[in-house]
Amino acid sequence: MRRILLVALVGITVVALPGSAVAAKKHHSKPATFKTGTYKAKVGAGTASVPFNITLKRASCPSAPGQGKSSLHLCVALPASPIAACSTPINLEVPLGGFMAPVALPTSGKVTQQAPVNLGPAIPGAAPTTGQSSFSVTFTKKGTASGYLEVNLMIAVTPTQPAVPCSSGKVPFTAKLG
Repeated sequence: MRRILLVALVGITVVALPGSAVAAKKHHSKPATFKTGTYKAKVGAGTASVPFNITLKRASCPSAPGQGKSSLHLCVALPASPIAACSTPINLEVPLGGFMAPVALPTSGKVTQQAPVNLGPAIPGAAPTTGQSSFSVTFTKKGTASGYLEVNLMIAVTPTQPAVPCSSGKVPFTAKLG
């Protein structure tokens, strides 16, 4: 009777071990992550599209806006500033500033940043052009990204008149890992 009980116990152990080993392997598998590299982005469509690059790399960057503490993260940066245009009351193309410093990408894959815009006057003798620019991007785990650029300005079009608002609205873009 003891031998039968021992054989049954050994048999159950032999069957249970491979199952737990498979479960342990699945538990330690590497989670899917966002693909790093340079994403080639386009604002607009057809021949009027304006290209720019977005980099996503593992580096040391601020963990959140306004925090000085840095650690190893997936970091997003714009190596060169893309252009956004507003056309009220005059046509004006403005480089979006303040987005070249890398920032940490949250686990959601989406980051939105805002930065002040301070340009010289649109015409001589007028007040300086001021406002805010925005950059938002959402990465997928398939090596694509999408988002928008936006600029909101106050432009003085004559030296004697008050500044008028000029907004690009949210200009969408798409990007692929290149």
